[in-house]
Amino acid sequence: MQAQVEDVGPCKKLLKIEIPPEKVNEELDKAYAQLNDTVPVPGFRRGHVPRWLMQSKFGKQINDETKETLIATSFDDVVAENKLEPIGEPKFDEEIEFKPGEPLSFGVTIEVRPDFDIDDYTGLQLKRASAEPTKGELKERVEMIRRQRAKLKEVTKGSPKADDVVSCHITLTEGDKTYRDIPDHHFVVGDHVLVGMTLDETVELVKGAKVGEAVEKKIKLPDEYPDEAQRGAEMTLALRLQKIQRPMLPELTEEWLKKIGFDSRNEFDEEVRDAVRRDKERAATDQLTEQMTEQLLKKVDFDLPEDVIGHMAESGLVRQSLSLRYQGVPAEEIKKQLDKLKAQSRERAEKQAKLYFILNKIGDKERIFVTEDAVSARIDTMAGNSDRSSEQIRRDLESSGRLAELRSSMREEAVRAFLLEKATIKEPKSSSKKAAKSSQ
Repeated sequence: MQAQVEDVGPCKKLLKIEIPPEKVNEELDKAYAQLNDTVPVPGFRRGHVPRWLMQSKFGKQINDETKETLIATSFDDVVAENKLEPIGEPKFDEEIEFKPGEPLSFGVTIEVRPDFDIDDYTGLQLKRASAEPTKGELKERVEMIRRQRAKLKEVTKGSPKADDVVSCHITLTEGDKTYRDIPDHHFVVGDHVLVGMTLDETVELVKGAKVGEAVEKKIKLPDEYPDEAQRGAEMTLALRLQKIQRPMLPELTEEWLKKIGFDSRNEFDEEVRDAVRRDKERAATDQLTEQMTEQLLKKVDFDLPEDVIGHMAESGLVRQSLSLRYQGVPAEEIKKQLDKLKAQSRERAEKQAKLYFILNKIGDKERIFVTEDAVSARIDTMAGNSDRSSEQIRRDLESSGRLAELRSSMREEAVRAFLLEKATIKEPKSSSKKAAKSSQ
């Protein structure tokens, strides 16, 4: 077998492979011999069917299967011999001619892992943010708890306010035809987008109504509307306000605190402080990881595989566009921002891919791997947080091809943990002072 490996772009190689005719014939002989031993042909004993007869009955099938076998095995051999690390799907020549007794030649383009090295990744200088709650954060958490336990009170006068729960009769008409009729639609003002409108427009429309009154607005159905026939149609959205329910926040009385499980205001305040502190500690750890990420990305530069980046960027653009539509941003506005969104998605994909390669390179250098016991333990944890067994989750991961993705993710976690362990972390002054006072 002859093979040439050519660089045809960043992280992209073209493999030109030629299999000699004797190898082609050898593989064909094996295929016919196996066929002769296994497939019955009337009038002949197995293993004694003439070659010409098998060729007339099964020639095309044997040629196709032999061609595929030779291409696959020779590709694997060339990749192994040249120590290549393909990523993504290889792209074979569209037309590969196969003739018995003649050489089999073909080309295949692959993208490979970037070739680079990184050394100074231990001892990164990081700064931890303070986890001490501020007065504003404590007040905000108390208000959140009150809102979560608020009781709804019907309001008969005035218009809805933010966070009110409203009940409306909504109709969507096109001329004299009623397209949608929803007699009792409930939603929270400021947390719901009516079809064809942005969140701000929904809030403005609802706040302009009074109980028993109707308001309406001309809208255009979005391009992503489920009914394809109605996409882009101009309609009238009418909203008749039926009921307003306003959340009434409880007072922080001793009686109410006891109802929710606290013996005193001091106990409640301490629990609030601890909860805010735990959230800030998690956020501080996330910020350390982000600092570490930014420093790693600056330490080394290398070419990235274009096809992989393009696929990641396209997927990210679709997700971002859908997210904006869910938030109520009109399709026209998304189209105006498309170039900016594409650039952002591309930049994000490049950053994610570069970090992936860096973390895996460090994992290789430090011999950081994920054991099967660790994978099984993670699957057991996933099962404990769901209503499925570990065996079911493992089967689902294997069938969907996501088990390898889980291993890869766990390895990246292990590398990040190693880097944080080896980093020099400057602690916040407030934490140092508090620790000093506690030790006295």
